[in-house]
Amino acid sequence: MKFEIITLFPDYFSLSLKQSLIGKAWDKKLFDIEIIHLRDFATDKHRTVDDAPFGGGGGMVLKVEPLDRCLHALGYQRRQDGGNADRPERIILTSAAGKLFSQRRAIEYSLLERVVMICGHYLGVDERIIELYDIDEVSIGDYVLSGGEPAAVVMVDAIARLIPKVLGNFESALDDSHMDQLVGAPVYTRDAEYAGLTVPEELLSGNHAEIRIFRRAQAIAKCAKNRPDLLDNADLTKQELKILNENKND
Repeated sequence: MKFEIITLFPDYFSLSLKQSLIGKAWDKKLFDIEIIHLRDFATDKHRTVDDAPFGGGGGMVLKVEPLDRCLHALGYQRRQDGGNADRPERIILTSAAGKLFSQRRAIEYSLLERVVMICGHYLGVDERIIELYDIDEVSIGDYVLSGGEPAAVVMVDAIARLIPKVLGNFESALDDSHMDQLVGAPVYTRDAEYAGLTVPEELLSGNHAEIRIFRRAQAIAKCAKNRPDLLDNADLTKQELKILNENKND
């Protein structure tokens, strides 16, 4: 897997992506990341990549030409030339107007060989780049950032950790929140008692079947409290629906 990040601020990634498991996996070459400076594809001496929007109003817009030149240099084809839909690769544009990034989308991207991320900026990007290329507009939440770099880091982290061997124990990823449509169950570690609070007996029982059932019930309860919207599409058994209704009554 290779990530290519197109940005106006390449230094932003020099530290943020070198931390923790992702940084170690990058050093081990379990995946590759290339940071590309968009200004390298400007055509004037001032390396201009933005301009005022047609129609007036505040803000600036990323120009279509530097982005087009950059994607072409990376080997991407325009739609009219056949596009890249039949290849195991994808172009992502970070955009507050995009489709919401999710665990399911992270899994989908982790199976690709190549992902290009365009870090959106200012008022947005010239819409013609989206008309020229097959591009996924993706948002990491219903809020606005000062630039697409933080969003790119979030998505790289979420995608890269699903690549084989990045996590020391991939089973931990299977227990992540959102992997089974719910948030994760509450977790505990030593000491078994602290400040008068004790770890649930079920987790200390050693009975793996009982622990699995207990964790599922706790995940449903936590989901009902914090993210009830996720339960609309959750695949729940009759017993789990009973647990859900009990939590709603509480």
